[in-house]
Amino acid sequence: KIANFFEHYHYMALRVLDRLGRLVGLVEANQVVEVIRREATEDMQLMVGLSGEERTLTPWKLSMKRRLPWLCINLGTAFLAGAVVGMFEHTIAAWTALAIFLPIVAGQGGNAGAQTLTVIIRDMALGELSSGDGRKALMKETFLGLLNGIVIGLIVGLISYLWKGNYLLGIVVSIAMVLNMVAAGLSGVLVPYTLRALRIDPALASSIIMTTVTDVAGFFFFLGLAALAGGWR
Repeated sequence: KIANFFEHYHYMALRVLDRLGRLVGLVEANQVVEVIRREATEDMQLMVGLSGEERTLTPWKLSMKRRLPWLCINLGTAFLAGAVVGMFEHTIAAWTALAIFLPIVAGQGGNAGAQTLTVIIRDMALGELSSGDGRKALMKETFLGLLNGIVIGLIVGLISYLWKGNYLLGIVVSIAMVLNMVAAGLSGVLVPYTLRALRIDPALASSIIMTTVTDVAGFFFFLGLAALAGGWR
């Protein structure tokens, strides 16, 4: 809280008073900078499943102990995404070109969601989001996801058509990209807000949950649309 005061009002120092109003100490700007740096490092590490305290020369046993549980959680979410792909195994077998574009659709959604997530968590950490800003952020990121999805979708659709010579594949990829970019924007806002409402540090698990959403949604949208379009091939 004090660090936010320093950043907002550009203080060089703050007096510390006791209950009788007597001066008992001083908080200087250089002390606050260290707090901000430490908190930023912690949030950055928590977003990728680290402890928040790990350094380059941390003993490997300690690093493994802190990293392995989150890698196992990531493995579980990867199997969830794999299960969605498995639902459309026959569709992929009949239309093998789909396999080329699966990581593209999911990857773009993950990148877009990470952009939203980074902005939201940063503003939460600095206390720059008021109670009514969540709805505004949701509307903005949904609209932004739609616009970005249309642009990226048209580019990917055109490339897929020129590459594979199949206009139907281009349409399927384009629509799936738009839908997944919108899902990325929604999850990038809703996931950290939901975690905060549950009194869980948004930086701790937001990235894993958001990536799961964009992977599962991307695969489902793309392969589901491909299955629907299968009768037109």
